[in-house]
Amino acid sequence: MNFPPKDIAIIGGGIGGVATAVALEQAGIHATVYERARELREVGAGVILWPNATRVLRDLGVLDRVIAHSGSSDAFLVRSSSGKTLMHLALGDFEVPALCTRRADLLAALVGSLPPDRIRLGQELTHLELTPGEQSDSKVRLHFAMSAPGRCDAQPVDCIEHDAVIGADGLRSRVRAELFGLSEPTYRGYTVWRGIANYNGSALPRGSSETWGSGKRFGIWNTGQDRFTWYGTVNVSRDHRDTPAGRKQELLDAFAGWHDPIPALIRATDESAIVKNGAFDRAPLLRWTRGPVTLLGDAAHPCTPNLGQGCCMALEDALVLAKCVSQGPSIASAFERYESLRRPRTTHLQRRSRMMGRIGQWDNRVLVAGRKTITNLLPAMLFEYNLRKVYSYET
Repeated sequence: MNFPPKDIAIIGGGIGGVATAVALEQAGIHATVYERARELREVGAGVILWPNATRVLRDLGVLDRVIAHSGSSDAFLVRSSSGKTLMHLALGDFEVPALCTRRADLLAALVGSLPPDRIRLGQELTHLELTPGEQSDSKVRLHFAMSAPGRCDAQPVDCIEHDAVIGADGLRSRVRAELFGLSEPTYRGYTVWRGIANYNGSALPRGSSETWGSGKRFGIWNTGQDRFTWYGTVNVSRDHRDTPAGRKQELLDAFAGWHDPIPALIRATDESAIVKNGAFDRAPLLRWTRGPVTLLGDAAHPCTPNLGQGCCMALEDALVLAKCVSQGPSIASAFERYESLRRPRTTHLQRRSRMMGRIGQWDNRVLVAGRKTITNLLPAMLFEYNLRKVYSYET
């Protein structure tokens, strides 16, 4: 290591933030994670980990633990609402698997690789400022709202200094707003419902799948132990509210008549466990970094969920950033190097994911019919080639 940054703050205790702390810890760099929630947990259902992400988990030493709580897949089917297979995509032979796991299990595997004093809960960032000094030795002063501590030994703080700060605080990042001003993410016209259900019937073919309809899609992923992560997308307004009948009934109505086991999976999911989020992203930033402060994951490059790459890109970010910090002559130059390595790929995937969502959510009858015909006729190897370029990425 050419220089030893003594103390880095990570704002955000989600998967990207904790993975970054693990990667920095392995590089011999001290990092403290500040999370505003009073309990460390991942809100959501399952998360898809393509080989580009499981390769990172292997390098972080947690892949075997994640595999033990996951389901794997070697194929992906595109289907019509009647159940007809429109395309069968082989995911390819990689040295690591494609997995689907519960977000909570992935987060637990990462947290288990950190010393317990690395995470501080109940800490909500209000603003940050650079302390006076030269570019190479200036520090970042973090100000937090005073609140009761969460389930940890640390007491809440109102102000603390670090050598550098990484904003891993999601779509509506406070660190991003501090660097580049407040702005609203862009709603892409549809909302995503997610859940995990137990299912041991015979209606699921080998592999994972996504079913396309008019303005709707439904995806199914094996999460292991007869559990399946599912998601449903529907074109609705940004301010869409739950119906009086509840989310489960709304989904059963939306996907009525679709092939098995879609209705069965919805019925088997507890109403309170169905997660609902609008599909948002942002235009790519011209830069992520300002001196000893940078962004990571959704704070830097929020992505619609259509490629299943949001979490994967955050894991990639974590490992690339740690390598840059361990090798750079200064923290500022390391952050700039990290950004230059990551921005072309993440910008490409943001735009590609947005395009796939737009096509998948078509509700014009002519366009939907044309999409079905083209998907059925085009050779699968064309899509497989492009997907493998994404999954072959190595940090």
